[in-house]
Amino acid sequence: MTQQGVARGGRARAFTGAAIALAAALTIAGCGAPGTDSSSAADSLTPKKPAKPIKLTVMDGGGNLAGGGKAAIDAFVKANPDLVSGVTYQTAAGPDVAGKVRAQRSGGKMDVSLVLGGPDVLGAAEKQDLLLEQVEANADSLPDLSAIQDAPRAELQKTAHGLGVLINYDPNGPFIDYNPDKVEAGDVPATPEELLEWAKAHKGKFAYAQPSGSGSGRAFIQALPYMLGDSDPQDPVKGWDKTWDYLAELGEYVNSYPASSTILAQQFGAGQLEVIPTIIAHDVSNRKTRTWPADTGIALFDNQNWISDGHFAMVPKGVSAETLYVVLKLESYLVDREAQQERLTTGVLTTANKDVTTENSGSKVGAFVEEWGRPDFYPKALKTGEVRVALAPDRMQEAFDLWQRNVGSKVGS
Repeated sequence: MTQQGVARGGRARAFTGAAIALAAALTIAGCGAPGTDSSSAADSLTPKKPAKPIKLTVMDGGGNLAGGGKAAIDAFVKANPDLVSGVTYQTAAGPDVAGKVRAQRSGGKMDVSLVLGGPDVLGAAEKQDLLLEQVEANADSLPDLSAIQDAPRAELQKTAHGLGVLINYDPNGPFIDYNPDKVEAGDVPATPEELLEWAKAHKGKFAYAQPSGSGSGRAFIQALPYMLGDSDPQDPVKGWDKTWDYLAELGEYVNSYPASSTILAQQFGAGQLEVIPTIIAHDVSNRKTRTWPADTGIALFDNQNWISDGHFAMVPKGVSAETLYVVLKLESYLVDREAQQERLTTGVLTTANKDVTTENSGSKVGAFVEEWGRPDFYPKALKTGEVRVALAPDRMQEAFDLWQRNVGSKVGS
């Protein structure tokens, strides 16, 4: 039974769910030319069309392959046999991507040619100076981003500091998913304070995944400063006093923080958890795969804040000029209509290209949204509250570190 809304004390509450996790990270590795080094000379690399097709290796650090990424890349390869001879796909946990790239750079041979990941992946790679600036340096080889990005997308693009091209975009959450067999609609928490009281009364039945390994975990901790009235929601070091105090207290009633969204979803689907913060992508994809019941309850917060999230295409320093040429062509395809439409059948309701929507992407997308996208809720829900730009990648790394030190390390103590 899909919950449409609930009134409590005269206050209307909307219920929601849908979209994919996706939010995820993906890496395309192209074979660098023999002798390619990782020196600073690579910072001014000029793309060069390869004399013969080259092979790419794709490393997915956040679910992009399953979220339409593999299908899009395969389509690009099929359409460009003169550029690409084949693709090897790999996966890695988001926090591990930068280490893998750094190891190759230290070894003097860069096999990874493109990293696709969220602000967490970009932030870690930026901190270690592993990425080429590409948006300005290769503007003539990329689409005009201002033509396909509206203000919210452009704001998220800016956080990449030119080191990545936005290829996925979601104003994705957080909101609440709950088990309607265990939790009455009128008892679903609608504020951080109510959530704290619910968790206290139902110890061990609420949890969120570790922010460094989870899109929903990141969205949850980033929305709290806005809901709690912190001094600077964009500065986790100096501006999140109320949030860190809140998360520490909430942690007293959490048994564990799953390492990933996948583990959190499994625990929720198995009935171990009854209330979790979620995002559109997870609500849609987990119901589609039957990890969660199709009638899983969903509810917005009273003071709803949508944290924008997205994935970027990033080029590591040390790739060959030939690899850079092919990667730029691939990036251009990944933001084009055909590739962006592929995402809309995987659980997301928005794309990185403002002109590609669920309404104009054909019957296949329409049928998917009708079955899994809660069309009675999302169009209205996404117009509720405020859309907030995610933390800049470097700030996000600070938030992860502080969370681990002040919250994650305290569980069970």
